[in-house]
Amino acid sequence: MKVAKPNQDMRFDVPVVGVATIDAMTAAGATALSIDAERTLVVDGDRFYEAADRSNIAVVGRPRERQGA
Repeated sequence: MKVAKPNQDMRFDVPVVGVATIDAMTAAGATALSIDAERTLVVDGDRFYEAADRSNIAVVGRPRERQGA
C-alpha cells in the first residue's frame, strides 16, 4: 500500500510509484498494490501499468477520504 499521511504536505512530499516499485514487488512475490487516488504520482504511467500487467500485479486506486463526509 502506498498512501499519503493524513496531513502530509503534498507540495513537498508526494507518494511516488514507478517501474522500480513493480520490480521490487515482483521480486518480493507481491500481487497487488493499493495507491491513494489523486494523491500518488505514477511515474511513466504507461510503462508502470505495462510492468504491472506483465508481473500480474493488480494496481488499485483507493478513493480519497473526504474531510467532513
